[in-house]
Amino acid sequence: MGTFFEKNWFKLALGAVLIAMIASFGYKLWANSNEPDPRLKAMKQAPAFQLQDLDGKSVASQDTDGKVRLVYFFYSFCPDVCMPTTFLLTQVQEALKKKDLFGTKAEILSISVDPNRDTPAVLKEFGNKFESKPDPSGWMFLRGEEAKIHKLAEDYGIMVIKEKDGNFSHSNAILLVDPKGKIRNYYDAGNPQLDADHIVKDVVTLSKGK
Repeated sequence: MGTFFEKNWFKLALGAVLIAMIASFGYKLWANSNEPDPRLKAMKQAPAFQLQDLDGKSVASQDTDGKVRLVYFFYSFCPDVCMPTTFLLTQVQEALKKKDLFGTKAEILSISVDPNRDTPAVLKEFGNKFESKPDPSGWMFLRGEEAKIHKLAEDYGIMVIKEKDGNFSHSNAILLVDPKGKIRNYYDAGNPQLDADHIVKDVVTLSKGK
């Protein structure tokens, strides 16, 4: 027995270390899955803004106070995530309409991080690509000065980096803001388990003042 341990002590020690590391990593994953997004700890109130809609009218964040808001920073020339995430939001729109909440107690705000290319005409064309077109009665596409938009995104906890080719790397998250203007959740739009029903359930809950 002594000879066995003497010959294999290194393998046994390495195995024990690996098991400990795997157990520690698994615990961290479990713990993190039960913790709120760390951005929610650092900031609860949604930053104020004043932007323009597709008709050039000024829209202030307080104009939508009293409603649940879904805020999404995106751009129409996005080669990957923005199209499917906007499609998800069209599904949310249709579900909220069925519950008589869309436009009355809930709104969607899509804010372009690429306002120089995302002109009102371009954004209208982008919206028309979807079968369930964004309904302006409860969904606004907003624009502003690029630098101010990027600072606003940062204030909301969203990363935006301009690439050399003119496109943007950005956090693909949908923010949930309650009627009092507090950020209540960051949905990872890249999560394959995220669906419209999950988002709508949260919107319904907040619309009831919970």
